[in-house]
Amino acid sequence: MLFDLQLEFEKLTISLNSKSDKFLFNQISNKFGLVEDLRISPSWHPGFSPVFTSWPQKIIIMNSAWFTLESLLACPCTRIKLGCSPLGDKDVDEILQKWKAGGFPYLEYLFVEGESISNRWNRWMVIQTDDVSKKATIHTDYKRIEISVTPFD
Repeated sequence: MLFDLQLEFEKLTISLNSKSDKFLFNQISNKFGLVEDLRISPSWHPGFSPVFTSWPQKIIIMNSAWFTLESLLACPCTRIKLGCSPLGDKDVDEILQKWKAGGFPYLEYLFVEGESISNRWNRWMVIQTDDVSKKATIHTDYKRIEISVTPFD
């Protein structure tokens, strides 16, 4: 009902635990553009793969086992934090290649934590976009990668 009023929300936290919550998510997902900071808590109904028809500015998904690489590649958020992610090294390579080629134009920060991420990169490194308009500081640690993006001065 509040979304029908076209109000903007600074922060919205969703905890979906049952099948009926799937209906609620689908009903409000087209309004996430009105939300600055969306947080989805760890509980999730097994077998439910939400589809975002609009995106908030920032998103935190504490248990992102259902959040695929395709979802991330389509995500226009400025800040993205994914916990318990199924993404692995090959996915991280694809994310970095897309970013270097000009993808993720709004991205300022990305944090992905998951069992399938190794520590094969340098602990700290800096990369830049192909057009040299932005640089990203990448920090890897045990089972996580963190990317902070800044424009070149």
